[in-house]
Amino acid sequence: MKAKPAMDPHAAFTDANHQPGDAELTTALGRAAAPIEKVIANLRAAHPEVTTDWQFSERSGWYQLVLLKKRRLLYLVPKQRDCRVMLILGRRAVARLKQGPFARSTSVLLKTAKHYPEGIAFSFDRKSLDPDLLAAFLAAKLVH
Repeated sequence: MKAKPAMDPHAAFTDANHQPGDAELTTALGRAAAPIEKVIANLRAAHPEVTTDWQFSERSGWYQLVLLKKRRLLYLVPKQRDCRVMLILGRRAVARLKQGPFARSTSVLLKTAKHYPEGIAFSFDRKSLDPDLLAAFLAAKLVH
């Protein structure tokens, strides 16, 4: 019998029976809320059809998906006074970023990114999150 995965001790929303709301998300994120809200607001301004959806994981608790139709653009995993923002970019999107104004940042991040068959996974926390860089990553993802 497989052991149940352990819940992240820093997860913000661990109650599977209570889906958090926007106000709870903002409170949980603390200082991380402003840059994330900026990125999502700019994304929605360019693509009004962007939606969010809450999912529950036994490891990370409630997390939010940012979607364009059914396409997953990014994952927002709230933690206590922090967060983890993740997105997966295809090889063409990464190549595009390497040619643009964020070439240096992209190259640095590629050293620690996880490589999967479907693309390269980038992850940011409150300290490493640069809203302009994340916006550029999302723009590259949307082109490809």
